[in-house]
Amino acid sequence: DFEAQRHWMELTIYLPVEDWYTNSKLNKEKYWPLDYPPMSGYHSFILGKILNFFIPESVEFKYSNGYETKIFKNVMRFFALFSDFIIFHIAIHFICYKIFINDKINKKKNPSYINYFIINALILLNPLMIIIDHGHFQFNNVMHGFFVFAVYFLLCNKYFLAIIFLSFCVNFKQMGLYYAIVFPVYVFKKLFFSEDKNFKKYLISFFYIIFYIITTILINGAIYWPWIKNGKLKDVFNRIFPVKRGIFEDKVATFWCVLNIFVKLKKFKINTLIKYSFILTLLGCLIPIFAIIKSKKISKKICIQSFYIVSFSFYLFSFHVHEKTIIVPFLAFLLNLPHMKNILPSFTLVAMFSLFPLLKREEQIVPYYLISLIFYLIAKFSNLFLQKKNNHNILFIFLEVFIFMIMIGYHITESIIPPPEKYPWFYPMLNALFCFCFFLVMFLYANYSLIKIIINDKNKI
Repeated sequence: DFEAQRHWMELTIYLPVEDWYTNSKLNKEKYWPLDYPPMSGYHSFILGKILNFFIPESVEFKYSNGYETKIFKNVMRFFALFSDFIIFHIAIHFICYKIFINDKINKKKNPSYINYFIINALILLNPLMIIIDHGHFQFNNVMHGFFVFAVYFLLCNKYFLAIIFLSFCVNFKQMGLYYAIVFPVYVFKKLFFSEDKNFKKYLISFFYIIFYIITTILINGAIYWPWIKNGKLKDVFNRIFPVKRGIFEDKVATFWCVLNIFVKLKKFKINTLIKYSFILTLLGCLIPIFAIIKSKKISKKICIQSFYIVSFSFYLFSFHVHEKTIIVPFLAFLLNLPHMKNILPSFTLVAMFSLFPLLKREEQIVPYYLISLIFYLIAKFSNLFLQKKNNHNILFIFLEVFIFMIMIGYHITESIIPPPEKYPWFYPMLNALFCFCFFLVMFLYANYSLIKIIINDKNKI
């Protein structure tokens, strides 16, 4: 994806905006077409202008394909680091400060400075964010930064700003949609289901909802205006939602990829599979939606747990998921620390393990092993200091050891014994099957935990 990102910078500065997503001789669909929403295109445009000023040969249209000098690679890595810093790093500081220091409950008690510093570090040092954006080379953390800012403003009840940053998130990468369902449900609950509501307050809430809907339409309209104006909006959606590529492409730890082992999905029409995936994804989101609506008071834990479950449902059941998309629910999981701190080391290793076939193809094996091991030790050590009690029972230790044995056995076998000639995808498929089982258990456990929270909430009434 290094070449893809470079090509997008080249493409966006030389083609008119309305032609960024239109197939042509100058914008060939077969050579790394821009397939992320317009905010990614605008980001590529800005970086492309910088490159055109300092290293013009790196973005010389049609003649710079495959350009990879040492200086250029360092500049591109700096772009990724700088983009992380000005959006993602600052957003993580804001959300951790809000949750652990500046919250009303924390003001009455002692602020959790230890949790603030440790969780800040655990998120920013997370190997998934590092290996995907800086090894596989993408800018996912820009999308994540916009999402975290949106959550921050949501928790601060500043819904107008939350809408703006959510729109930026969704329109930077379409995976931002994985988070989107929770926002309107949360706002609707806050505006219409408070205990002290009367007719006047309901009327005010109604006008607020209308205002937020109009705001969302205007922001998205402004982002897509060049294509709306030129009648090329369909070209954008055809690129960013490539349904013709099938319900899955590579061997990914999702329901559909695993189901295909037993039921060949090629015999189903694309439209039928889209309907099935939509229904299953929506069903996976029902408990968080129900939890937000039925809870007496929406706590931060309920809100962030809902983001985690909903995004995980999209990862497991939605249409055409990439292996790297595991970082989307994983970020929501990290925001839910320290409540699930004991699961963090194992979850991180399995999530990294799910990326192994991709990283192997891109010769990122050494970083894969190195940062996985380092982060595992950091996470284990950090658990000793996080201010939240979690029982480390024998069953959990047994499961962790079992996971280790499976992964070590896989890596040893895969490196020594070649796959059967008849099944060249044997090892990636085995990887996907194991990781799917683990992710499904994590997903079900998160739903179970949320149900317990709601039951306890009702019992307090």
